[in-house]
Amino acid sequence: MKKKKMKNRFGVLVCLAAAAAIAAASVYYFHSKKVITLGFFTGSTWNVPDAYTYQLIDDAVGKFEAEHPGVTVRFVSGIPKDDYSEYIASALIKGNAPDVFFVLPEDFSTFASTGALMELDSFIDKDSDYDQSQYYDASFAFGNISGSQYGIPFESVPSMMFVNKTLLRNEGINEISSDWTWEDFYQICSKVTKDTDRNGIEDQFGVCNYTWQHAFVTNGVVPFDANGTNCNLLSENAIEAVDFVKAINDLTKGSIVTADDFDRGNVAFMPALLSDYRTYKPYPWSIKKYTNFELDCITLPRGERGENKSTMSTLLLSMNSRTNNEKLAWELMKTFCYDIEIQSEIYTYKEGASVLKTVTDSVTTMLSIDQVLSEEGGMDINLITSIMEDADPDYNFRDIASVKGIIDEGIENIINNGMDSKIGLQTIEKRVRSFFSR
Repeated sequence: MKKKKMKNRFGVLVCLAAAAAIAAASVYYFHSKKVITLGFFTGSTWNVPDAYTYQLIDDAVGKFEAEHPGVTVRFVSGIPKDDYSEYIASALIKGNAPDVFFVLPEDFSTFASTGALMELDSFIDKDSDYDQSQYYDASFAFGNISGSQYGIPFESVPSMMFVNKTLLRNEGINEISSDWTWEDFYQICSKVTKDTDRNGIEDQFGVCNYTWQHAFVTNGVVPFDANGTNCNLLSENAIEAVDFVKAINDLTKGSIVTADDFDRGNVAFMPALLSDYRTYKPYPWSIKKYTNFELDCITLPRGERGENKSTMSTLLLSMNSRTNNEKLAWELMKTFCYDIEIQSEIYTYKEGASVLKTVTDSVTTMLSIDQVLSEEGGMDINLITSIMEDADPDYNFRDIASVKGIIDEGIENIINNGMDSKIGLQTIEKRVRSFFSR
């Protein structure tokens, strides 16, 4: 009888011990479970329709969590792009910003210069599995401020030239060389600008939205130093660029030509972003916007002192400088920006281009583009890679929007008032230098 009681007591003790062990394990697991936070927005970085905001995010988070058992990625969904900058800025001030967050191109220099972003050089240097040469130079350089890396690239869009092939064909122009010049561009614009219905008013034009920025990059103009603290707008390259913009604008004889005119098929050329091309084409992309003419894309024309190149803007992923999860934050950033599988999804769910050469160069990507182009014609399948290889990173120093505004206003004044380009640029440079020294 005593043995039976002892046995029962032993069994109870075993059960209690097991229950205690399970409880202890649960408490340990609860406290040891890591949570890392991610900041992102809904909608397109490039202001085009975006039908798959969450798909790539969900896939990247799922892959990261599967590779890091016990770690959960938490994020706030539904923040529109237009509200995102304010959301991140407010969270940074309050001290509750995400560990990792996407940084819009226009916000990057501001956040970096205020100490909000973690300097990433040590992570890059110490990680043997990470090779920055896998990125396009302009994509990676966009995340660099004063020689230090504060963001790694996720998605890029270069600028290129949209072409109304139907209009050009009707004017007897069938092919444009990939190394075409300003002179070629001017001659074509001059030829196609005309009054087609003979009512005394031009209704067909050469180009719209061609600006000093396109002329500068294609004539080798370097208007600012790397830190955005000084400028030089008085080089021969810059004077030639402004003279050319004046000449192109003079062809319209005072008519204001807009993107709406291009959409209606009345304009031969329009500089635009890769994201516009990818969005406004049919499957596997989204919308067929241009229904009354055949759309093509080519490089921008070059000046005598420049090349057929573009600027490229980049969406970056950065680390909060106050994060307590540095190692996990870096690994999460790599999942989005360095994982070939996730980067490949940019061509399925996003509007720009992968920042990894191996992805954008891949046969799969090129074939998916070629599938559409073989049905409708259009962009040379090698164009994206060649443009991205040669692109310059867009200006990204603090207050660049204000500086561009000063130059926009000044060059508009030069054009509208027939001012000498050199004298006008001297005035603009003084204003920009004054702005830098304020």
